Amino acid sequence: MMWKDFRKTRIKLLQKAIDGEKVDGKIIRLLQKINGNPDLVTVSSCFGRIVLLEFDIMKTKKTAEYYKQWHRRVNAEEVELAVAGYGGRKPLWFKAEPFILHVAAKDMKAAIVFLAKMRNAGVKRGGIQGVQKDRTTVEVQGTTTLAFPADIFEGSWDELVLVANRMMELNEKQIRKLEKINW
Repeated sequence: MMWKDFRKTRIKLLQKAIDGEKVDGKIIRLLQKINGNPDLVTVSSCFGRIVLLEFDIMKTKKTAEYYKQWHRRVNAEEVELAVAGYGGRKPLWFKAEPFILHVAAKDMKAAIVFLAKMRNAGVKRGGIQGVQKDRTTVEVQGTTTLAFPADIFEGSWDELVLVANRMMELNEKQIRKLEKINW
């Protein structure tokens, strides 16, 4: 598929996802700004999230399942209730995950320029994920990560939820900074 056709298809798919409320609302403006550059198109994204994840570390990531997930700040009570109500067989993990973006670039030059702008804006985690004849795919993500086994935790959720919520605030601050870039 040629670049223009690929890009047009991806933008249509994004608009359909936005219309169906399947895209994190707080990241839409950034996606639209990036997609304003004819040499780039967003492929997938996540604003960042707080999750309870069923995951056995002795098995592959593919066996993981989301028990609860929030693309917003949470309160300790809702996390405590969710953990208390968990009846699954796999260990339950509490995680705060950073924003993530997958962006296709028309060519290697456009991918390198995109990565340079990200790094200049303070996003240090990212790189080229794939190279095809008609595009280069890049992944970038924030650094706000927290993970621990929730089902054996016996302390107060208040402090941990406070840290996770601060991480969500940092995600939003970074995304707002990225929105100001001339892509």
